[in-house]
Formats: sequence, C-alpha cells, structure tokens
Amino acid sequence: MAKGKDTPYYIGLGIIILIFGYFAVTNVVHYIEKDKVVDSNRSQDRDPVADKFLKKFNKVPDFSFVNQNNDTITNKDLLGKVYVVDFFFTTCPTICTPMSVNMSKIVEELEDYPDFQAVSISIDPEYDTPEVLKEYASRYVEKDDSWHFLTGDKQATYKLAREGFSSYVGESQDSIIKFEHSGNFALVDREGYIRSRKDEYGNWIMVYRAVQENVNDLEPLLPELIADAKTLLNK
Repeated sequence: MAKGKDTPYYIGLGIIILIFGYFAVTNVVHYIEKDKVVDSNRSQDRDPVADKFLKKFNKVPDFSFVNQNNDTITNKDLLGKVYVVDFFFTTCPTICTPMSVNMSKIVEELEDYPDFQAVSISIDPEYDTPEVLKEYASRYVEKDDSWHFLTGDKQATYKLAREGFSSYVGESQDSIIKFEHSGNFALVDREGYIRSRKDEYGNWIMVYRAVQENVNDLEPLLPELIADAKTLLNK
C-alpha cells in the first residue's frame, strides 16, 4: 500500500524533471545561436564584406589639383576608379612617413587592379610643389602612375579635407610641426562616394585608421581597407 501511495509522487517528480530539462535544452540552444550571431558580427567587422555592407557616405566634392608630373587631376578624372585618399605634407616630422609607408603597402597589394588609384593631397602647397612631390614620391613607389601626389590652392585643399572627408587639417602653433592633420585613409568607390564598414564595436566609421594609435594600442585598419577596396574593385 505504501508503494501505491508513492506512485503519484514519482510521476509528479518525473514531469518536473522533463519540464526542467526542456527549458534547460532550450536555453542552451538559445545561447549557442546567440554566440553564433555574435561571432558572425565580429567576423563581419574583420573579414571581407559584400558591397551592401559598405555604407555609402557623401559624394566627394569637386576638386582640381596638380600632381607630381604637373598633370591636372580632378575628381571627374577618378570616376570609374576605386581610390584611397589621405592628406599629408612632405616635411611632416610625425605621422606622414608611416602613413606613406602604409599607403605604399596598399598600392603594392592592389597594383594588379588597373582601376585602383592612391591619392595623397598636400596641406602645404606653398612648399610642396610638383617637383618636391616628385622627389617624395620616388621614396615610396617606383611607378607613380597608380599614385597621385597632389598640390593646389590651400583654401580649396582645407575645405575639401574638412567638408568633403570630415578630416581635420590646420596650421600648428608649433614651429617645427607647422601643420596638423588626421591620420586616416578614406575609400572612394567608382561613382565618387566615400565608403566604409562598421568597426569592431558595431559603429559605422567613415575613414580607416592609417597609423597605429599608441594611446589606445589600436592597429592601422589596412587589412580591412584592402579587403573593402577589393570588394569595390570586383563589382
């Protein structure tokens, strides 16, 4: 008789165990799927991404400058090409050299694409004449047809940097440094629009870090930029 009285107890306990097991398995599956999504998002930030995942920012404003070969280069000349832009000056004692070194790595990586172009625009046009730019270019590239070093009107240059690329440029109070500018690269598509991806935190970035930031120990975003340039070049 005692055994018979215990039977409902065991049935109830079994039901509780089954219910608990169901929810436990459901939660495990949920977290596994959640981790997959997180990992997918993280890999999307680092790996090559499709064109639809590269945000389209503003179109590059009109500009007209002269390159190291005394050729006039305008934004219209670059339509149909994918190009990377930075702002620099040849006498820069700080970040310009590592920026140019990293740009040369980009040029080398993408040299097999005839529609790729690198563009470095001087923020010190009074000193950086085409002749000066020609000598500077020889330090970083053998065939300079894939890399324009541009110089022109100072006011137009600063306006292009600030309004076109949201890139800081200005004169420095330091007599040695002379000028200040952001250490970034911008990627432009065939239609003349600035393009970029999300960063590792899921935030859209307009430009790619061109040099290492020692304060936050952040590496340049060269692999990401090269991968995204290839995506646009292969469209």
